[in-house]
Amino acid sequence: MEIRAKSKFNYDAIKALIYLSIYKKANPKKKFIVQTIIIAFLILVIAFEMIIFSDTDLILLLCLMVFLFLMQFFMYFILPRIRYNAMLKMKGIENEFVFMDDGVRISSKSEDYNGEGEIKYSMLFKVYETSDYFFLFQNKNQAFVVDKSTIESGYAGDIRNKLVSVLQNKYIVCRY
Repeated sequence: MEIRAKSKFNYDAIKALIYLSIYKKANPKKKFIVQTIIIAFLILVIAFEMIIFSDTDLILLLCLMVFLFLMQFFMYFILPRIRYNAMLKMKGIENEFVFMDDGVRISSKSEDYNGEGEIKYSMLFKVYETSDYFFLFQNKNQAFVVDKSTIESGYAGDIRNKLVSVLQNKYIVCRY
């Protein structure tokens, strides 16, 4: 049985991939909020200590916490946009995936590029699943993004079962 799905290069897919690389299996929004609250609380505690005890030795720690606070916002809001803009040459590429019994056939089409390839499930480095996407990693740094909303002639659960049976512990379900 063949299950078909598609993927189009867009900001949401890139953002989901960036969040996956930063937050792994955790829900990005919840983790961002929790980490930001903790860092903001630490900033307030350090600032309070500096004011109450006139302890200027804590200025370096305060600067570090402010830096971490700014990095949180950068990684959550700005980094996905930077990565998307850096990859604009891929804009318009449409991938079609055909999930077969032992592998997946991938066809890529755009104005400048047309190609087709097949990957055996056992050759995949890792697969992550979120509520919206499958991320099929060919190696540590390259992944195909499969949009679950485009699945035809089957269900996401069918794809999951095929991949889990072959990949076992290399198949990871994210909690978001």
